[in-house]
Amino acid sequence: MDADGFWDLVESSAAGGPGRERADRLTARLAGLPLAEVLEFQLRLDEARAPLDTAGTLALAWLVQDGWVSDDGLWYFHAWLIGLGRDAHRLAVHDPDALADHPALRRLAALPYERWDDDDFPEWELLDYCAQEAYEQLTGEEDGLEEALEAVGHDSPCDAGFTDPAWTPEQTAARLPRLTALFADAA
Repeated sequence: MDADGFWDLVESSAAGGPGRERADRLTARLAGLPLAEVLEFQLRLDEARAPLDTAGTLALAWLVQDGWVSDDGLWYFHAWLIGLGRDAHRLAVHDPDALADHPALRRLAALPYERWDDDDFPEWELLDYCAQEAYEQLTGEEDGLEEALEAVGHDSPCDAGFTDPAWTPEQTAARLPRLTALFADAA
Protein backbone atom coordinates (compact mmCIF):
# COMPACT_ATOMS: atom_id res chain seq x y z
CA MET A 1 0.00 0.00 0.00
CA ASP A 2 1.41 3.35 -0.99
CA ALA A 3 0.67 6.72 0.61
CA ASP A 4 -2.27 7.34 -1.75
CA GLY A 5 -3.88 4.05 -0.75
CA PHE A 6 -3.39 4.85 2.92
CA TRP A 7 -4.96 8.29 2.64
CA ASP A 8 -7.82 6.96 0.51
CA LEU A 9 -8.70 4.45 3.24
CA VAL A 10 -8.45 7.03 6.04
CA GLU A 11 -10.47 9.66 4.20
CA SER A 12 -13.12 7.26 2.92
CA SER A 13 -13.73 6.00 6.46
CA ALA A 14 -14.95 9.46 7.52
CA ALA A 15 -18.36 9.24 5.87
CA GLY A 16 -21.12 7.92 8.07
CA GLY A 17 -20.35 8.58 11.68
CA PRO A 18 -17.78 9.30 14.35
CA GLY A 19 -15.17 7.40 16.34
CA ARG A 20 -16.16 3.79 16.91
CA GLU A 21 -18.27 3.52 13.75
CA ARG A 22 -15.49 5.02 11.68
CA ALA A 23 -12.89 2.67 13.15
CA ASP A 24 -15.20 -0.30 12.52
CA ARG A 25 -15.60 0.72 8.86
CA LEU A 26 -11.86 1.13 8.44
CA THR A 27 -11.12 -2.20 10.15
CA ALA A 28 -13.64 -3.97 7.91
CA ARG A 29 -12.08 -2.46 4.79
CA LEU A 30 -8.61 -3.46 5.97
CA ALA A 31 -9.79 -7.00 6.76
CA GLY A 32 -10.92 -7.28 3.13
CA LEU A 33 -7.40 -6.63 1.87
CA PRO A 34 -4.46 -9.00 1.54
CA LEU A 35 -2.48 -9.43 4.75
CA ALA A 36 0.52 -7.58 3.31
CA GLU A 37 -1.68 -4.51 2.73
CA VAL A 38 -2.75 -4.50 6.37
CA LEU A 39 0.90 -4.48 7.39
CA GLU A 40 1.60 -1.68 4.91
CA PHE A 41 -1.31 0.34 6.29
CA GLN A 42 0.29 0.26 9.75
CA LEU A 43 3.65 1.27 8.29
CA ARG A 44 2.01 4.23 6.48
CA LEU A 45 0.17 5.19 9.69
CA ASP A 46 3.45 5.26 11.58
CA GLU A 47 5.00 7.33 8.78
CA ALA A 48 2.12 9.80 8.96
CA ARG A 49 2.51 10.13 12.73
CA ALA A 50 6.25 10.77 12.72
CA PRO A 51 6.23 14.38 11.41
CA LEU A 52 3.45 15.26 13.87
CA ASP A 53 5.68 14.42 16.81
CA THR A 54 6.79 18.02 17.40
CA ALA A 55 6.51 20.84 19.89
CA GLY A 56 4.34 22.62 17.31
CA THR A 57 1.74 19.87 17.33
CA LEU A 58 1.81 19.87 21.13
CA ALA A 59 1.15 23.64 21.05
CA LEU A 60 -1.69 23.08 18.58
CA ALA A 61 -3.22 20.40 20.83
CA TRP A 62 -2.80 22.64 23.86
CA LEU A 63 -4.71 25.46 22.13
CA VAL A 64 -7.48 23.24 20.82
CA GLN A 65 -7.94 21.31 24.08
CA ASP A 66 -7.78 24.34 26.36
CA GLY A 67 -4.48 23.23 27.91
CA TRP A 68 -5.65 19.71 28.78
CA VAL A 69 -3.07 17.56 26.99
CA SER A 70 -1.71 14.35 28.48
CA ASP A 71 0.85 12.09 26.80
CA ASP A 72 -1.96 9.79 25.67
CA GLY A 73 -4.10 12.76 24.72
CA LEU A 74 -1.38 14.08 22.41
CA TRP A 75 -0.98 10.66 20.81
CA TYR A 76 -4.73 10.43 20.15
CA PHE A 77 -4.75 14.03 18.91
CA HIS A 78 -2.16 13.00 16.30
CA ALA A 79 -4.56 10.27 15.15
CA TRP A 80 -7.40 12.82 14.99
CA LEU A 81 -5.26 15.08 12.80
CA ILE A 82 -4.54 12.14 10.50
CA GLY A 83 -8.27 11.39 10.47
CA LEU A 84 -8.91 14.90 9.13
CA GLY A 85 -7.20 13.76 5.93
CA ARG A 86 -4.12 14.34 3.85
CA ASP A 87 -4.57 18.08 3.35
CA ALA A 88 -5.06 18.78 7.06
CA HIS A 89 -2.11 16.53 7.89
CA ARG A 90 0.09 18.45 5.45
CA LEU A 91 -0.96 21.72 7.06
CA ALA A 92 -0.35 20.37 10.58
CA VAL A 93 3.19 19.44 9.53
CA HIS A 94 4.12 22.44 7.37
CA ASP A 95 1.77 25.33 8.21
CA PRO A 96 -0.23 24.51 11.34
CA ASP A 97 -1.58 28.03 11.74
CA ALA A 98 -3.45 27.58 8.43
CA LEU A 99 -5.59 24.97 10.22
CA ALA A 100 -7.46 27.97 11.64
CA ASP A 101 -9.53 27.77 8.44
CA HIS A 102 -10.30 24.06 8.74
CA PRO A 103 -13.99 23.39 9.45
CA ALA A 104 -13.26 20.84 12.22
CA LEU A 105 -11.13 23.30 14.17
CA ARG A 106 -13.55 26.17 13.58
CA ARG A 107 -16.40 23.97 14.86
CA LEU A 108 -14.43 23.13 18.01
CA ALA A 109 -13.60 26.79 18.60
CA ALA A 110 -17.29 27.67 18.30
CA LEU A 111 -18.28 25.18 20.98
CA PRO A 112 -17.04 25.84 24.54
CA TYR A 113 -14.62 23.14 25.66
CA GLU A 114 -16.70 22.23 28.70
CA ARG A 115 -19.67 21.46 26.41
CA TRP A 116 -17.82 18.99 24.18
CA ASP A 117 -19.18 15.47 24.20
CA ASP A 118 -17.25 12.33 23.23
CA ASP A 119 -17.89 12.86 19.51
CA ASP A 120 -16.56 16.43 19.68
CA PHE A 121 -13.29 15.67 21.41
CA PRO A 122 -10.32 15.89 19.00
CA GLU A 123 -8.94 12.39 19.41
CA TRP A 124 -9.18 9.14 17.48
CA GLU A 125 -7.55 6.52 19.69
CA LEU A 126 -9.30 3.71 17.83
CA LEU A 127 -7.26 4.40 14.69
CA ASP A 128 -4.36 2.78 16.53
CA TYR A 129 -6.17 -0.56 16.62
CA CYS A 130 -7.66 -0.84 13.13
CA ALA A 131 -4.76 -2.64 11.45
CA GLN A 132 -4.18 -4.85 14.51
CA GLU A 133 -7.84 -5.92 14.59
CA ALA A 134 -7.92 -6.53 10.83
CA TYR A 135 -4.73 -8.60 11.05
CA GLU A 136 -6.23 -10.65 13.87
CA GLN A 137 -9.44 -11.21 11.87
CA LEU A 138 -7.40 -12.46 8.92
CA THR A 139 -4.99 -14.69 10.85
CA GLY A 140 -6.53 -15.43 14.23
CA GLU A 141 -3.26 -14.24 15.82
CA GLU A 142 -3.83 -11.66 18.55
CA ASP A 143 -0.30 -10.21 18.39
CA GLY A 144 0.34 -11.15 14.77
CA LEU A 145 0.68 -7.62 13.43
CA GLU A 146 3.25 -6.64 16.05
CA GLU A 147 5.27 -9.76 15.30
CA ALA A 148 5.02 -9.18 11.53
CA LEU A 149 6.24 -5.60 11.97
CA GLU A 150 9.14 -6.78 14.13
CA ALA A 151 10.02 -9.35 11.44
CA VAL A 152 10.56 -6.50 8.94
CA GLY A 153 12.57 -4.52 11.48
CA HIS A 154 9.83 -2.04 12.39
CA ASP A 155 8.91 -1.09 15.93
CA SER A 156 5.65 0.88 15.94
CA PRO A 157 5.71 3.78 18.37
CA CYS A 158 2.95 3.81 20.98
CA ASP A 159 3.15 7.39 22.19
CA ALA A 160 4.49 10.82 21.30
CA GLY A 161 8.17 11.24 21.95
CA PHE A 162 9.54 14.49 20.58
CA THR A 163 12.68 15.81 22.24
CA ASP A 164 12.44 19.54 21.50
CA PRO A 165 11.37 21.80 24.35
CA ALA A 166 7.67 22.64 24.51
CA TRP A 167 6.76 26.12 23.30
CA THR A 168 5.95 28.79 25.82
CA PRO A 169 2.57 30.52 25.48
CA GLU A 170 4.42 33.49 23.97
CA GLN A 171 6.12 31.26 21.37
CA THR A 172 2.81 29.62 20.58
CA ALA A 173 1.10 32.99 20.10
CA ALA A 174 3.93 34.15 17.82
CA ARG A 175 4.07 30.93 15.75
CA LEU A 176 0.33 30.15 15.70
CA PRO A 177 -1.29 33.61 15.84
CA ARG A 178 -4.52 32.73 13.99
CA LEU A 179 -5.13 29.58 16.02
CA THR A 180 -4.27 31.42 19.23
CA ALA A 181 -6.85 34.07 18.38
CA LEU A 182 -9.43 31.50 17.26
CA PHE A 183 -9.23 29.52 20.47
CA ALA A 184 -8.82 32.56 22.71
CA ASP A 185 -12.23 33.64 21.45
CA ALA A 186 -13.55 30.20 22.41
CA ALA A 187 -12.39 30.48 26.02
